[in-house]
Amino acid sequence: MNPRWIKGHVESLNIAPYGRFRSDCPACGKPNTFSVSDNGFERLWFCFHADCNVKGATGVSLTKENSKSAFVKREPIKEEADIKFKIPDTFVSLSRNINAENYLKKTNSYDAYLAGLADIRYDFQRDRVAYLVKEGDKVVDATGRSLTSSKPKWLRYGNSKHPFVCGSSDNCFVVEDCPSACSVSNLVTGLALMGTSLLDSHIQVIRNYKKIFVALDKDATRKAVDIVRHLSNHVPTKLVVLKKDLKNMEKEDRDDFINSYISR
Repeated sequence: MNPRWIKGHVESLNIAPYGRFRSDCPACGKPNTFSVSDNGFERLWFCFHADCNVKGATGVSLTKENSKSAFVKREPIKEEADIKFKIPDTFVSLSRNINAENYLKKTNSYDAYLAGLADIRYDFQRDRVAYLVKEGDKVVDATGRSLTSSKPKWLRYGNSKHPFVCGSSDNCFVVEDCPSACSVSNLVTGLALMGTSLLDSHIQVIRNYKKIFVALDKDATRKAVDIVRHLSNHVPTKLVVLKKDLKNMEKEDRDDFINSYISR
């Protein structure tokens, strides 16, 4: 990417003095990683993605307008975490890619997608199945699973700490990933931590359910026990011991397994 082109792009942005702008990077294309700030005299830009080294400054241009702005009381700059998530233009219908559809079928997410319980797209630029993370009806983030061997396997597009939720039951299965959450959503609500760490933001959502069942993968059993102890202070919680990942179970076996816990 020509640095002069980027400079012209930055200078053309409608940013108030001491303002800040955030967008997809025009160089590497990574979503929501290109930051531009105006210090009253010049504009500075950089991409904070690890694989992109784009950065620069427009240079000082002391016009009458921005020389006065240097003495104007600055408004607090909005924190990066408060910036609204924008669905990337590279997200298209899942039907556009057969491999994306097959991944959902393989991991038992397809029924939840067809039932409208999960909003799942295909990211054609990164070749990923993208699960939209919602807070109510509002999309606040997305997480994408690579369909190839590219790293990372899972990519978080935004910076929200909200969990992925799929289903409408008062019984909630806390799981590690989005496909597992989708796979159980015909009987219970699936809530994916997108990892094995329990955050305060997760607890705020989890405490709205009547019963919680922590069903992390077998290799995270010790972590699951700690989570059960913590959540038990907020809502009735039970440990679910998995011999096989929920998303890899046959539907009938998975339904029987879930019912054996929620009927106790």
